Amino acid sequence: MTSLKLALLGAVRELAAVQLPSVTSVHSGRPLRRFALELHVPDERHQELDAELEEAAANDGKHLHGTDAAWRVSEGWTADSQGRRPEIYIYRMEVQEVEVLEASALEIEGLSLFPSRYKEQVDEDTVTVTLVAEVTGEDDERLEELLRDPDAFYDVTRRGISDTPLRMRFGRCVWQRVADGRRRHHLELVADEGKAVAAPSPLALVNQPQLGRTMERTIANTDALAKLLEELHSQGVLSENAFHAINAAATPRPLTRQEERELSRTDRLNDYWR
Repeated sequence: MTSLKLALLGAVRELAAVQLPSVTSVHSGRPLRRFALELHVPDERHQELDAELEEAAANDGKHLHGTDAAWRVSEGWTADSQGRRPEIYIYRMEVQEVEVLEASALEIEGLSLFPSRYKEQVDEDTVTVTLVAEVTGEDDERLEELLRDPDAFYDVTRRGISDTPLRMRFGRCVWQRVADGRRRHHLELVADEGKAVAAPSPLALVNQPQLGRTMERTIANTDALAKLLEELHSQGVLSENAFHAINAAATPRPLTRQEERELSRTDRLNDYWR
């Protein structure tokens, strides 16, 4: 028998605890402590405690804070009442240590990414990493090389979490331009090598394959326009000013309100009436 200090019902309380076998973290591979607890609560406060425990049981909820760690309440805690009014509720629960998952750097095939935002999730033993990082120059070019093959798996080291590489592939990755020629990337990496590929959700198939074919044609037309402009310019058909003006007009930019409204045009208005 030992004791555990936890913040509950607005105060730090020292609770009698029985240590349980630890579990191994899927994220870092280190052992995570577990305890069984018993707590007696008066009737007028048991609903307040119920709410705290429900939130502390959620993976992304507000966990219970102790002196040296945060603790997640395992599902299946019980509360039994005894005695005459005012009744006393006896809570029996298990808590498990919560890891702080903050990577100082991600190392992928010689490329180091330094996250400004970072999180890890586990679903059926599959680790998914999501991060935001700014990249420039050769590092940005190297990242784009790695992103060219969406099915490739790489050894990814998450410094600050585990020095053991994890085999991961890139998932959804988006980016934006920022100051000084840098680019800010929102990257997703998934450790699902050797696992069955899940069927796409119905939402992922909306407007497919038409949308995919449209995107292919858009890129092809963009490339054709760039090559045509270069050829006309090199042959002297287009002046320097005309060449740059047409190039500027072909550069992607935010749409005007009028252009957005044009994209909302339909030839079958009745199809939208439900």
